[in-house]
Amino acid sequence: MSSAYIKCYMCDAKAVGKEHVPPRCLFPKRRDLASGEDLRKELLTVPSCNLHNSEKSGDDEYFLNVLTSIVGINEVGRQHYNKQIRRRNSKNPSIIRRFADRSIEINGQLAFEVEIERLDVFIEHLACALYMAHFKSKWHGDVEWLPEFLVQIQSTHEEQEEIKIVKGIDSEFNKIALHGMNKEVFMYQVAESDKLIKMRLYFYDNCKILLIFPNKI
Repeated sequence: MSSAYIKCYMCDAKAVGKEHVPPRCLFPKRRDLASGEDLRKELLTVPSCNLHNSEKSGDDEYFLNVLTSIVGINEVGRQHYNKQIRRRNSKNPSIIRRFADRSIEINGQLAFEVEIERLDVFIEHLACALYMAHFKSKWHGDVEWLPEFLVQIQSTHEEQEEIKIVKGIDSEFNKIALHGMNKEVFMYQVAESDKLIKMRLYFYDNCKILLIFPNKI
């Protein structure tokens, strides 16, 4: 098919480039890793228009900062923060102020309130892109998501209830194959049924997000 007819993963506009799934900024550069390993090899991509690629880079950076603030990330995630993200943030004080303005204290530890509306937008794009990368077709419906990793940031009654849900998710995905070439940064699982599709995403090993595509199309 001619490239003139390739559409963006999110809309019907003509694709003019590729969007990485997840965004490339999550994958540290080889020079920033003590192992010298290349974790930017064979990244997933989908066709994208300008609006749904370069113009959402701010949301990509926000998501990356949220992830790398989690205590339970692996060594790759910590090195990525210490070597690249901290350096980048130092050149953009507005990012530091944004998190500082939303700082809170939980159980004697400093944390921050997550901008859930901003994450909603990011996750919608990520879900549609990953669906296309995996199934080779566009998703046209709504997407539900459960931010499993947020129970590590907040500690309200609602989050405690979600912890119980997460335990059930662990059991459901226990024997399902993992996908991803650079598993230290990102991997995912897919569970299909007649009524819905679920994807469980893993960032830096322990930051998990559950995606739910309610009606199989």
